[in-house]
Amino acid sequence: MTDARVMRWVLFVALLATWPLPLFGLDGTLVPVLRFAQLGTSLSVLVAVEGAGGMVASLLILFWAHVLIYGLILFGVASILVRIVLSRLPDRVRFVAAAAVVLTLILWGSLADPYDSAFHHSDAHASLMELYR
Repeated sequence: MTDARVMRWVLFVALLATWPLPLFGLDGTLVPVLRFAQLGTSLSVLVAVEGAGGMVASLLILFWAHVLIYGLILFGVASILVRIVLSRLPDRVRFVAAAAVVLTLILWGSLADPYDSAFHHSDAHASLMELYR
């Protein structure tokens, strides 16, 4: 893999895990894409064991549609960051800049409370660590 591909994938995973995005269909939810995937996985197991009656099937489709659509958008954002912004930097600075972006995203998500979730067990406002526990 080339350096640009590695940086793109690292930025993509960091965005998936940290960048808050809205859940369409339910008001007030603002969580990272990996939270949608976590909820979709839990519902997939429920559907496999119990069946897809009632709202479960609708929520399952809603969560996985968000993962797919937002995943594609965030992959595009990571690609643009690498191609347009990071590619203009010298080689030595490029990895430092990418690492700084990833570290900033993780610190911001961990130290602030940027996430609002209707599917959280303790508080609607959560940091990154509280959201995934």
